[in-house]
Amino acid sequence: MVDKVPTPVPPFMRAPVDRREHARVVGPFDGFRIGALETPLRIFDLSRGGCFVNAMHEQKPGIRFLIKIELPYEGPITVTAETLNRRTEDGYAVRFVQMSKDAEDRLERALERLQDKAPYEP
Repeated sequence: MVDKVPTPVPPFMRAPVDRREHARVVGPFDGFRIGALETPLRIFDLSRGGCFVNAMHEQKPGIRFLIKIELPYEGPITVTAETLNRRTEDGYAVRFVQMSKDAEDRLERALERLQDKAPYEP
């Protein structure tokens, strides 16, 4: 009897590995980059650990800045974000590196409420 050797699956046919630690809510969410001026941002893929910022300009990795996010049901929160290497032509990813306990609790509550809703469902 001859044992069958499994045929390897080519890389382009393999499912991508999702390394995300936290569940994401698609959005979009309104936000602001806080600096000398509040610059409006459009935020997607919001999670407890970070988000994706829709932007047309380049952003170097490792830059820290304050970001205010308008959360449904909970109102605005302000967090310190750091840009990551993941950049697309539509924007860049950030991770949240510092936030108050209150902001953390409010973000968690908003994400829980939004998790099973369609993007524009009340």
